[in-house]
Amino acid sequence: MKKSSSNNILNLTIKDLSKLISTREISPVDLVEIALERIAKLNPTLNAFITVLEDSARQDAKKAELLIKDGKYRGPLHGIPISLKDLIYVKGVKSTSGSKILSNFVPEYDSTVVKKLKDAGAIIVGMNNTHEFACGITNINPHYGSSRNPWDINRISGGSSGGSAVAVSAGMTPASIGTDTSGSIRVPSSLCGLFGLKPTYGRVSKYGVQELAPSIDHIGPIARSTWDIAAVLQTIAGYDKLDNSTADLPVPDFSMTLLGDGPNEDRKSNKFKVGIPLEFFFDLIDSKVMHVIEKFVDRLQSCGVSTSPVHVEQTDKIFDSWRAIRLGESAAVHERWIKTRRGEYGQNVIVMLEKGMEITAVEYINAHKLRMEIKTAFLKAMTDYDALLVPTTIIPAPLLDDTTVNINEVTIDVYQALSRLTTVFDITGLPAMNVPAGFIEGEKKNKLPIGVQLVGKPFDEETLLKISNIYDEHYKVYGEMIPPDITNVINYK
Repeated sequence: MKKSSSNNILNLTIKDLSKLISTREISPVDLVEIALERIAKLNPTLNAFITVLEDSARQDAKKAELLIKDGKYRGPLHGIPISLKDLIYVKGVKSTSGSKILSNFVPEYDSTVVKKLKDAGAIIVGMNNTHEFACGITNINPHYGSSRNPWDINRISGGSSGGSAVAVSAGMTPASIGTDTSGSIRVPSSLCGLFGLKPTYGRVSKYGVQELAPSIDHIGPIARSTWDIAAVLQTIAGYDKLDNSTADLPVPDFSMTLLGDGPNEDRKSNKFKVGIPLEFFFDLIDSKVMHVIEKFVDRLQSCGVSTSPVHVEQTDKIFDSWRAIRLGESAAVHERWIKTRRGEYGQNVIVMLEKGMEITAVEYINAHKLRMEIKTAFLKAMTDYDALLVPTTIIPAPLLDDTTVNINEVTIDVYQALSRLTTVFDITGLPAMNVPAGFIEGEKKNKLPIGVQLVGKPFDEETLLKISNIYDEHYKVYGEMIPPDITNVINYK
């Protein structure tokens, strides 16, 4: 295969690649080799991977190729290279959680998500860089280095699933699995120009995934198109007896719905109604980002999706509820290490964990009461709507050394700025999906992606995917969101 065609292959979606694999126009062996070559070329600069599984990926690709030749094609992920955030357990593979403490930890079993991916024929090619213990939103990591944004390598990727987003954005893998406790799938997806879904709490098993705050941890996919998100979600979703937080509910056939093989009257009609909250979500936002959001709404309406303003109550309680739950549960998870291995944490992580140690039982219990009030308020707001639409991030990707940003003459901490609009959907457990909305111009005229969130009712990811797919197919978003060629970037030391 020629070098130019190899690069083109890496920019294709899973939907396109699966067709090529199923018709044997490209083999899993060739595709995995192309992915490994791309990783070797770009990872020294972008730092998306902590561990690359060259040998096992090649072996698994050969097995996939033989099965497909024998007519045993397993579906759209068969032979597709996939990467994982480095806190999702793979048997026999080092799982660091981006930390020094777990730098030599090797799980003895596969997580449920990994087992399902393997059963579907996906090829695990490596473990993606993450903010230490997923305890942050920048992916600036003192132990393994920081992942860099493919759209501007002087800027952060966002996190904590930053390495996952960088891997997909830069064409190292067509999809990755991340986790989301405060926005950690959606934020890097927004900053790197990708689709990223935080499913409903309980839709995807957390068994075999390092905990951060168990009652608000979510697992979900990052990919280049809506259809790709649907295909991966189809594979990893469902009840798991090993995780009592999973819901024993049927999993819709997400990908077949988007292919139009089922009822599809709503795909080209104005059936979908989307509410845009009047409160909170637009109180503090960069004016350039706001312009992108306004343009996105216009484009969505041109696709036949109606939008209108809606009131949402209880938004003033979001931070207090999230803070006590997120910090308190994280401190409980790390309590033993905080006492015995404090010096092995990065500074920003230990500070956050120690704040969690100060959360009282009263604060924690009240926070859970608040989260139910907030969830009820959002469900009430969605009574007459299929989904809500809000920004994902109020700023584009900050520079790597930025600790604060100035928004309309208001100075705010980077963590607070990036997570401001995402945490509420972790504490409520509602499904929320980042959809690439457009670009603003950064320094040196670099394009910087910005995303919006589509937010749905519990276990109604299907509607979010349908709305997103209408937009995605109409504007061919997956073709727009390919970063400039970075293969010749000089490696940073």
